[in-house]
Amino acid sequence: MIKPFSLLAHLSVLLASPALLATPDAAENHKTHPVKIEGAEKLFNGKDLSGWKGNTDLWSVKDGVIHGSTHGHKIKGNTFLILDADDVEDFHLVYEARCQGNNSGVMYRSLVLDQKTFVMKGYQCDLHPKPPYLAMIYGEKERGIIITRGQKMTINKEGQKTVLSSERPEKVDIAQWQTYEIICKGNHIIHKLNGKIAIDLTDDFKGRIKKGKIGLQLHAGEPMVVDFRNIQLKRFK
Repeated sequence: MIKPFSLLAHLSVLLASPALLATPDAAENHKTHPVKIEGAEKLFNGKDLSGWKGNTDLWSVKDGVIHGSTHGHKIKGNTFLILDADDVEDFHLVYEARCQGNNSGVMYRSLVLDQKTFVMKGYQCDLHPKPPYLAMIYGEKERGIIITRGQKMTINKEGQKTVLSSERPEKVDIAQWQTYEIICKGNHIIHKLNGKIAIDLTDDFKGRIKKGKIGLQLHAGEPMVVDFRNIQLKRFK
């Protein structure tokens, strides 16, 4: 048993701690969770768009980050800044991102449908203001919403889904820097948001794309801006 004096002392320490006084959402929305992958390559040099292909009217480097904006440029469809490198298949990708005005996302294992307008098809880790859609898997120009945040799921060859578990996701401010991870090994895909597993998918769908490109999205519709930094990729052999 804790003596009365000791209990009061413990309470005083707890109440004096600013971190403990902050709400979980407030704390989560104002800090990043930097991740460093041993043996990873940096995909952005912090200076220019070397190694990337996209519409330079929409994409630039601003204050040391990749900056995409549709302000003053009405686009007819979603367009992407595409990594000019070999296809990715099994890998670990980490990046920090923030977005305002619309939604965005990062494509992976994706096909380039149009080299002039930079249109892509495939898996996307979504950057969306609605909690269930943030860090979900969206099938761009294919299956649509595949799995939402908080779910663990299997998909069979015919595309039938089985939800193994589900949690209600908390709200996260995507206008602030947040850290995202994508881990792919064969048919198993994990997305992480600020170090916490967001989705866990075993995808055996016969039409799934097994390897392809990485791309950063600018979404058609309302004017928007999106920024990316600290992009790291480790390929698994």
